[in-house]
Amino acid sequence: MNEQLEERIKLMNTNKLAQKIVKHYQCHGVAITLILHEVIGNCERFIFKLKLKPGTKESWIFDRARDIQLALQLPLFQPFKEGLSLYIAVSERPVIENSLWKMLSSRLFPKNNMWLPFALGYDMRGAMRFADLGKMPHAMYAGSTNSGKSVGLLCLILSLMVMQTVNKVNLILFDVGANTMEAFGGAPHLSHPIVKDTETGIYVIKALVCEMERRIKLDCDVLKNLPAIVCVIDEYVSLISNIGDKKLSSMLATSISNLLRRGRHAKIHMVLATQDPTTKNMKVDVGNITARMAFACAKYHNSITILGEGGAEKLPGKGAMLFKSSEQPESIYLQGAYMSGHDVKQLVSNIAAMPHDLSSKFMIPEVNTEDFQTDVMQQYFSETGHGRNELVDIILWALGRESISANQIQQQFKMGNRASSVVDKLFQMDIIADKHANQPRKVLPVEFEDVPADVIALLNRHSYTEEQIRDAFNSKDGLYQGDRRISNQ
Repeated sequence: MNEQLEERIKLMNTNKLAQKIVKHYQCHGVAITLILHEVIGNCERFIFKLKLKPGTKESWIFDRARDIQLALQLPLFQPFKEGLSLYIAVSERPVIENSLWKMLSSRLFPKNNMWLPFALGYDMRGAMRFADLGKMPHAMYAGSTNSGKSVGLLCLILSLMVMQTVNKVNLILFDVGANTMEAFGGAPHLSHPIVKDTETGIYVIKALVCEMERRIKLDCDVLKNLPAIVCVIDEYVSLISNIGDKKLSSMLATSISNLLRRGRHAKIHMVLATQDPTTKNMKVDVGNITARMAFACAKYHNSITILGEGGAEKLPGKGAMLFKSSEQPESIYLQGAYMSGHDVKQLVSNIAAMPHDLSSKFMIPEVNTEDFQTDVMQQYFSETGHGRNELVDIILWALGRESISANQIQQQFKMGNRASSVVDKLFQMDIIADKHANQPRKVLPVEFEDVPADVIALLNRHSYTEEQIRDAFNSKDGLYQGDRRISNQ
């Protein structure tokens, strides 16, 4: 009888709480009804299903949530969506469910049904949420400063280190202009010391591309036994934009695009973190990154860029995120996991002190950045793996035309789909103009003096004299008069 009475009292108190929430929304001109959907634990958390009355917009529920939380002095008050349904998670008691350590030590941590499992955080019911980087195969963490995205990266890295041996996962970490990853400095999983400058970053990415090309040629049985490589780049846009040389910046972006496009075939996973991941800022095709972790954003259009939908601009910060991927197509609201800096350092130290089998570890030799002054074009060709003579022949051929296209290159040089990447390289070398619809691209140099100096030097190194280069321009008028005659017939 006492238990029944206690349940009735709890239900009455819950109904009163729901009425207060409805009343406060009404004060803001927002008309709703609430139905108790779920009780978590010993009334530690309530999940109300929310229905909008006619004339009420869904966005108003999120817009007024912080005001109502403060007015009612509720430790937890968070609207969230599941499918087409709208809910509010409410707690009258202090509730902070974000412990990374609890997730890593939990028996719920998926060890067998995922390739590269890592901890995301907790949903609004307090349940642990994990994801599989191995199936993504790349991920993006995005959000404003202090929104929690760097902490999210730490959770990913720690999850991989704790749950995977060195012969299962190797890490490459970029921490240019920040110190968010200094705790991992002695980690045994690192293939290279933490990257702190752009010159080293270019060298490391180049080495990673070479490893990808090597792995792609291996038999499946051999590749299967190699460790996965996870490359994490914090503040990615800053890394790209801080490279003063336009060609080096383009080269780095091209290499990363290559890794995003083909890395999954070589067990290589890219994780990029940034504040505003537009194609213009990223300089890569973000369409190849299907897993998105969106933290609090400053503006609505930032959320659209990250998720393809609004919502991230309404997040309260402090690690709250919206997560979606190819396996989770509808974004879900999560409280990101957290571990203090002291505990992170202690855990990494404990891992480093353990014995490790390094027989299959992928290593990138360190380089003296003061001596890293490789010619831009030399580096360009060695990275792409395309024949140098072939490409310089295409350059000289292009200088003798007013415009070119990938189809023309395919026909002239008997190559397949590689022609598209060659066109991209000619654009990066300032030989042709940017893409415009499906039209052939205009050749930019009109005379010898217009050719970039590094391109002339490249042609000279491959036995093309200044006279031969000038001859290419001299043949341009006759060539195109002939083309026009043909097209007019």
